[in-house]
Amino acid sequence: MSNEAAKKNEAFFHLSEDFSSAYFGAVPDKLARSKDPADDAKLINNFIDLLTNPDKKDLRPDALDIIRNSKGQQFLVDLIALPQYEKHQRELVMACWETGLDFSTHLIFFTNLVVNCGYPVALEAITVIDEMQVLTDTTKVAEALNMLSSNSLSPEKQALVSETVARLSTVAA
Repeated sequence: MSNEAAKKNEAFFHLSEDFSSAYFGAVPDKLARSKDPADDAKLINNFIDLLTNPDKKDLRPDALDIIRNSKGQQFLVDLIALPQYEKHQRELVMACWETGLDFSTHLIFFTNLVVNCGYPVALEAITVIDEMQVLTDTTKVAEALNMLSSNSLSPEKQALVSETVARLSTVAA
């Protein structure tokens, strides 16, 4: 499939104050040609609003479905890593495990969140780690274990990660 054909078959999502929709299939040519980076930023901000705004909690399942159906693990990881969305980090990490997608390839990323973020984000990140289904890279598992076994973790975080450390130890063995 050519790059042009692939673009036409991408999912299209629109959100405004009066109207929102998700469209899966060929994007109309007029819209496909009018890509503006500012539109991408607005789209991402609106999407994050769907995931984080309590007033739009009824739309959150739809936003999670879009991520799930498009296998958007990397999309969420990228959003979590961007400093401008740090205030929404907990909700974005929560969205990871809520999608039911496997984030095994991002073990070290979520381990870093556990170690370096506050307890609320760490709690959500450890949940993502606990839900990882395909942990086969023993080198990365050993690295994660080393990070989680650090004496620099607060007593609260040490209690939080104890069961995860035990589970990861069986994978690394």
